[in-house]
Amino acid sequence: MAHLTDIKTLALNFRDFFRVIAGILASHRILKKLKPDVVFSKGGYVAVPVGIAAHWRHIPIVTHDSDATAGLANRIVGRWAVLHATGMPAENYSYPKDSVQYVGIPIDERIKPVSKTAQADFKRQAGFLADTLVLLVAGGGLGAKSLNDKLVSIAPKLLEANPKLRIVHLSGKQHEQAVVTKYAAGLDSGLLERVKVIGFTDEFYKYSGAADLVVTRAGATAMAEFAAQNKACIVVPSPFLAGGHQLKNAEALSRFGLAEIVSNDASPQELQEAILNLLGNRFRRESYAKKLGRTAHNDAAQKLAKLLFEVAGQGSRSRRGQ
Repeated sequence: MAHLTDIKTLALNFRDFFRVIAGILASHRILKKLKPDVVFSKGGYVAVPVGIAAHWRHIPIVTHDSDATAGLANRIVGRWAVLHATGMPAENYSYPKDSVQYVGIPIDERIKPVSKTAQADFKRQAGFLADTLVLLVAGGGLGAKSLNDKLVSIAPKLLEANPKLRIVHLSGKQHEQAVVTKYAAGLDSGLLERVKVIGFTDEFYKYSGAADLVVTRAGATAMAEFAAQNKACIVVPSPFLAGGHQLKNAEALSRFGLAEIVSNDASPQELQEAILNLLGNRFRRESYAKKLGRTAHNDAAQKLAKLLFEVAGQGSRSRRGQ
């Protein structure tokens, strides 16, 4: 009801209706010029005009959903798709079952399974001793303020309870200075030197490789990366993202015991307890790491590329026969 009576939102939706129409016409012109053999939709609002134009021009469409539920854009475009590639098992999606191919989620090619030797090397690269215990906190590429604040508030207890603990906190670039300031205000110099705050890095895989435990949001690609590296995770799904896809991702993880799930509404103390319990129980950490690792599809990019080439070839032959 709040959205229905929000004049600004209604005005923006009215404006966007005409933008979509313009996008469809522009997409139609571009596809007519390029004559692609296949259109690949990863989702997102920009995929809708292109998908509609592809349908008009009889160009085969392939979709890919990383999350445990199909996004709105792919649900719209997907009604014309010849193939639905998915990041999660087929039962999570409402697409016709004979059109679904479970391929996994393509990830950074630098991300590989992490052995004990490789983990020790990643720790040294991060400036830590090989026998330190590393807690990685990651709220996604843009960070997560509520998760940042909770970790800052419980950091003193975590560090005091574990003399060998080091915290690597990926705060998001826009939150970096605030997080640094809060850590400085809440920790004495001895504890503060055991915390590394990073706004953004394009070498995230090195810090996740060093981690003994990861506290993360429930983004599908991030979870695929942690699975590839065999990492134990505490997952705090965001309930605010469109479609509630992180909640559904977390539900799937919980159903198969692949990670420890902590509600976004949990108190800092509840999150603290979950972290301390796992830091203090190597067997449980390794159990979570192995279970999540078994879900990894390290060849997802190759599988997806192969499917796209196959559909493109079929589309090319079909148009030559017309």
